[in-house]
Amino acid sequence: MNISYNWLKEYIDLQLSPQQLIDKMTFAGIEIEAVEELGKELRQFQVAEIIEKKPHPNADQLSICLVNTGQEEIQVVCGAPNCKSGQKVVLAPVGSKIGDLEIKKVKLRGEESYGMLCSEKELGISDNHEGIMVLPDNSEVGKDLATQLGLNDVRYEAEITPNRPDLLGMIGIARDLSALLNRKLQLPVAEISEDKTPIETLLSLENTEPKLCQRYLARVIKGVKIAPAPAWLQNRLRSVGLRPINNVVDITNFVMMEYGHPLHAFDYDKIVGKKIIVRRAKQGEKFTALDEETYNLNSSDLVIADSEKPMALAGIIGGTNSHITAETTNIVLEAANFHYIGIRRSSSHHKIFTDSSYRFERGMSSVTNEFISKRAASFILEIAGGELAKGALDSYPNPLPLNIVKLRPSRVHKLLTIEISSEQIKQYLEALGLKQVDSNEEELAFQIPSFRQDLTREIDLIEEIIRLHGYNNVQTFQKPQNITDTHRFYARRRVQDAAVNNGFSEIINWSFGDPDDLDKLQLAPEDPRRKTVKIKNPLGPSFSIMRSSLIPQLLKTALYNIHHGQEDLKLFELNKVFSVRRGQKLANEELQFSGLMCGLAQPNIWHTKTRQVDFYDAKGVAEDILQILHITNVSWLPSEEPFYQPGQAAKIAYKKLIIGNVGKMDAKIAATFNLEKPLYLIDINLEKILREIKTKLPQFQPIPKFPTVQRDISLLIPAKYNWSKVKKAIFQINPKIIKNINIFDEYKGKNVEKGWRSISFSLQLSSSTKTLTDDYINNLIQKIIDTLKNRFSIQMR
Repeated sequence: MNISYNWLKEYIDLQLSPQQLIDKMTFAGIEIEAVEELGKELRQFQVAEIIEKKPHPNADQLSICLVNTGQEEIQVVCGAPNCKSGQKVVLAPVGSKIGDLEIKKVKLRGEESYGMLCSEKELGISDNHEGIMVLPDNSEVGKDLATQLGLNDVRYEAEITPNRPDLLGMIGIARDLSALLNRKLQLPVAEISEDKTPIETLLSLENTEPKLCQRYLARVIKGVKIAPAPAWLQNRLRSVGLRPINNVVDITNFVMMEYGHPLHAFDYDKIVGKKIIVRRAKQGEKFTALDEETYNLNSSDLVIADSEKPMALAGIIGGTNSHITAETTNIVLEAANFHYIGIRRSSSHHKIFTDSSYRFERGMSSVTNEFISKRAASFILEIAGGELAKGALDSYPNPLPLNIVKLRPSRVHKLLTIEISSEQIKQYLEALGLKQVDSNEEELAFQIPSFRQDLTREIDLIEEIIRLHGYNNVQTFQKPQNITDTHRFYARRRVQDAAVNNGFSEIINWSFGDPDDLDKLQLAPEDPRRKTVKIKNPLGPSFSIMRSSLIPQLLKTALYNIHHGQEDLKLFELNKVFSVRRGQKLANEELQFSGLMCGLAQPNIWHTKTRQVDFYDAKGVAEDILQILHITNVSWLPSEEPFYQPGQAAKIAYKKLIIGNVGKMDAKIAATFNLEKPLYLIDINLEKILREIKTKLPQFQPIPKFPTVQRDISLLIPAKYNWSKVKKAIFQINPKIIKNINIFDEYKGKNVEKGWRSISFSLQLSSSTKTLTDDYINNLIQKIIDTLKNRFSIQMR
């Protein structure tokens, strides 16, 4: 459904900009899918006047015109036969575009031309290409064409839901907006003047299918003159995407777009027997439609026929044997209502989809027929002339009574949680065309207009009330509940992905545990993991607590796999652990990641050397997980966990928290779980990490413009100093220049004094603003060495 902004303003005082109107229509339930600014292309053309016309000296079919643009006089070469001096015409100046053609200063047969005089077809206004477009004498020279023709407009393409056929016309849209904006709706009037000739003496009507044709109303107008429609009418049709044809057809299309109800006009003189018959088509009956296609009809199709032939496929498309032509002088104006099921069936079967079928298959109101017939007849008499026969042929066998729907104000308040008076309810609904017919203390009764067939229940009226009141005006009593912690959810997923990318398989075990497993891990009595949550009715001793560590069941799963021949393992579990905290009635739940590695680091492939997993493999996995969570500047310190082999384990410190540990499991403790293979464990407390960080989006880092420099340093340092502290001290010297520090060698033994160790590391240096010189780098290296000597008593090698 196309909606014209300017056309809409004829029915309602819109004090809104085109953009603001989009918001209001959206709140009214009218979804806007596209917006088009009309007249934009025509603004580049301007009204001009031909001051002088003379023949082209070198071409008989061309003329040289001296044209006044309002600012200057220019020469234009024109080939149109109808150009004359004194005419107001349309000029496409140099630099404008007609389609893909850009108008340039050119020479035509030796004469310069500074533009182009345009036809209606070249401007996209009509198909007329017989000559240039000649404007009325009162046109203002220099004005842009869109303004001159009144074509500046905004067209909205709206998606109308199937239950709201009343919104398929400008009046329906305006009615909804008037109710929403609390502005008066200005409805058009239809006044007709009939002559003394009764229509019954000119035409007869027979409706043989009252179920499929619920109402058929016809009028006869004699002596009309077929001609192009007035400019204002053509512009209205173009504003909603319709092509003007002639005055009578354009009027029927105008009224259809105004009220949303289709009409049709027949050539009275082509009706054989002067009788209109509404009937089913005969099986195999031929019908040539206005789209110049011939259709084989079947008995389920409804047609409008005369005594010999079908003249229209009812409610869908007219025929070539009775349509309005330039020779037509007498017409029959049809205003009918066809049942939506029959229209939908025939339209789909024959694959004919028109503006008329689009509306009828959604259900039209039979009550509207009489008014739209008068409205169209009054326009035809005014624009095309003629005499209107007295009365109308009207087949309306089964008028339906208007529905009455009762509404309880108490129900409105209960469902919508708004304070609203009965008077306000009445105001809202009457603005939509409803009429209050009864009321008492408990309920109101409203008569539903025929064009609102979607309003059948109390809840329908309540929906209309809140639509006009505004969903955004309903007070919120409760804060929205966060059903899912998205930060936690996506962090957990990233950790799982990181583990899988490192070759791990995820396992899921019971949340119940065995207290004896904590003894096997040799946890100290004061260890927080000893404060377990006891289950009152356990399945057995092995399931008598809520587990406080994932490691025991991870070890049992590894044993199960080894016994089944799977000795190269990378397993992890990401789940909750439980503990008791002082002063808390409920158990404390924390998210934990635990991983296990054993066997070969990589699959045994013939062209690669195999090796067993080691501490650094496990440490690398932990570093990947921390990196994916944006945890940087961690310290790796010796671990005190009792189940690790001394010297083969490290705890991870972040700020002042211990967030995890990595290490090789002590063989004696592994034996208590019947495991004899070397095992490496990763245990990370994700709960602590998630409390400390927020989701961070990756930050773009531009490629360095200046070269990176690498320098290696080897030194002796007392063994008591941790490398992470040394690294931190180096970064603090100049963090903008020192980009990375990588230790690549550590040595203890011969030629190194006891209590000392030798360390070699590389520095990556780079500047975002300049190239680092040798002098600058040497000074920085010396500053690093001096700092390390003062703080850590190092010796250079």
